[in-house]
Amino acid sequence: MNRRLALTIAVLALLSARRAAAQEMSIGYQGLPYKATGESPTGINLGEGVLMHVGLGAEAGYDSNVFYGSSSIPGAVIGSGILRFSGYGEVTNASRNGTVPGLSYDVRAGLTYRRYLSDNVYVKNYDNAWMPSAGLSLGTSAGTWTFALSDSFLRQEDPPYQTTGLARIVSPISRDNNLATLQAQWMPGGGRITGTLRYTNSIDLFEANSGYSYANSLTHTFTLDVSWKWLPKTALFVQANQGYVSYLNTNSEGKVPSYPLRIIAGLRGLITPKLQAVVSLGYVNAFYSSGATTGGFWGSTYVDVQGIINPTMLSRLTVGYHQDFQNSIISNFYYQYSVYASWVQQIAGRLSLDLSGRYSHNSYRGLLFDTTQSRSDNSFLAGATLDYFIRNWIYAGVGYSFTANVSDYHLPNAMGMPDPAKPVDYLKNQVFARLGVTY
Repeated sequence: MNRRLALTIAVLALLSARRAAAQEMSIGYQGLPYKATGESPTGINLGEGVLMHVGLGAEAGYDSNVFYGSSSIPGAVIGSGILRFSGYGEVTNASRNGTVPGLSYDVRAGLTYRRYLSDNVYVKNYDNAWMPSAGLSLGTSAGTWTFALSDSFLRQEDPPYQTTGLARIVSPISRDNNLATLQAQWMPGGGRITGTLRYTNSIDLFEANSGYSYANSLTHTFTLDVSWKWLPKTALFVQANQGYVSYLNTNSEGKVPSYPLRIIAGLRGLITPKLQAVVSLGYVNAFYSSGATTGGFWGSTYVDVQGIINPTMLSRLTVGYHQDFQNSIISNFYYQYSVYASWVQQIAGRLSLDLSGRYSHNSYRGLLFDTTQSRSDNSFLAGATLDYFIRNWIYAGVGYSFTANVSDYHLPNAMGMPDPAKPVDYLKNQVFARLGVTY
């Protein structure tokens, strides 16, 4: 195994955590917004029923572990000061109070710039990163039939996950993702029964110099969801979700097509005026065309339980458990079992506090580049944000982010090299001061 492929195995701990973090809700440090919240009466009136929202923000702080290095490897942990600047623009026909007309639209674009401030020779290779984003949505909200169309694009760029200083000369990990969704919804009568048919197309591309373009993928997903309101704001539902994942490069390094299937049933909605819940249980199967695939009673079981409690008008507590499988970059897939919690609190109409954390256990199956070991990771993600709103459109605050990974896996030494196997554990802290305008 050459060193580049060995490093590919290590990078998964970083990449998979970010993908998984979006499954149920936002967990960890809440960065600068990429669009308007729709919860405050802001916006520039461009014409009859048309508003433009704009935002600018800056963050200055410190990153304790730029390359996600293990503290047990001399020289692997390198810190740096960090700056981030973000801006966005959005045009929508949603009103200032958040209500939308029968036919609504939203178009937005944003850009984030990140700069590391360290003079370290390795960090300077990744001084600057430009990460654009864009999105649009179009939908109807009146009548028995409603329709929605949306598309979003995001580019991410990060320094490579490295474990030795000698190897820190490779290109950054640059990843482009585009997600498009087309949906039709049927609500006959008073809306007691709702049927939703959704098609989702996802294109996930690693740029050529990133070293992971073998994992470039195209995913088609069809979802049918049928729900019945047995209480005014509580519904029982059944959902079937069938996907097809294919890889775009002929040199896919062993990645094979799969046909992920999820059939779940459960309950969602208000249980009491202050308690909202989602409880679902189901069957899952990855159906990989070759190699390891999901199986067994527990491995074929989907679980999603989430409770949202609003003790007061200005506070919200969310707790949850999620069990599923996820497609993987360095294996066929991994089983994921995660618990998470979030607390959001408004204080005196000016202060906003957001605390959240997640623990996940990931168990990998069908490792691509090293069949001599198995791999299980325990990952931790936590964040805190405290903002003071000087006005409803300008804020200043502080933020903290903590990420860690504990694994039983070790990178094998490069072929022909005397290096011992190296752990992929890491510990990373980031702290920020921030100032932003969103109008």
